[in-house]
Amino acid sequence: MEWDIAYNTTQDELVISEYGRNVQELLRNANSVEDDTERQAYVERVIKLMLQMDPGIKTQENYQERLWRHAFLIAGEPLRVTIPEGISLDKETEVEQLERLPYPDQTKSRMRHYGQNVQQLIKSAIALEDGPEKDQATYAAAYYMKVALSSWNQGKFVNEEMIRKDLYEMSDKQLVLLPDVKIGVPGPNQPAQHDNLRKKKKKKKNNRPKQNNYANKSRSSRSKRRR
Repeated sequence: MEWDIAYNTTQDELVISEYGRNVQELLRNANSVEDDTERQAYVERVIKLMLQMDPGIKTQENYQERLWRHAFLIAGEPLRVTIPEGISLDKETEVEQLERLPYPDQTKSRMRHYGQNVQQLIKSAIALEDGPEKDQATYAAAYYMKVALSSWNQGKFVNEEMIRKDLYEMSDKQLVLLPDVKIGVPGPNQPAQHDNLRKKKKKKKNNRPKQNNYANKSRSSRSKRRR
C-alpha cells in the first residue's frame, strides 16, 4: 500500500516562517487568479491573514508597508495587483535571516545515553600519556558511565562488563579498564546525570490522631486521684 503524504521536509523551504506554509502557498497561487478584481481581493485577504498570523508586527512602524513587502517576497514573483497608496516597495525586499546555530555533530557521537560529560572525559583521558594519571582518568570515565546507567536504571543492577566494553569502543580502543579494577558504587549524594530521573523524597506523614487537651487533662486528674 502506498501512502500519498506530503511531508514538510519534501516541500519548499519557508521564506518567512512566522506566516506559515498555508500563507506561502496562497501567495504563490495568487497570480493564477485570472480576474483582476478577484485577484486584488484575494491578495488583500491574504495580507489580513498574515496580520492575524503575526499580530506583533503592528508594533513596528509602517507595518502595512512591511506586510506588502513580505507578501511580494513570499510570492517569489511580482504580484499582479494594485498596491495601496502610500506604500512603496522600492526599499530592500529581503528579510534579514539570522544565522542558524551550529548543532553538535551527532554522527560521530556514539552511545549518547552516557551524556556529553562522559564523552569529554574520554577525550581528555585519550590525550594523556600512558601512566598513573591516564589510568585515573580512565577510571573516572568508567565511574561516571556507571553513574549515568544507574540514573537511567533508577539504581538497579549495572553490568560493569558492559561499561568496560563501551568505554573501549567509545575511546576507539584506546582506553582499557583492567578486569581487576572494581568500579565504585555511586553514593546517595551523587548528583544524577539526568535531572528528569531524580526522585524527590517524600516526607512521611504522621497519621497518629492528635489528642485534644481535654483528654489529656482528664487523664492527669485521674492519675492524681489514684495517688
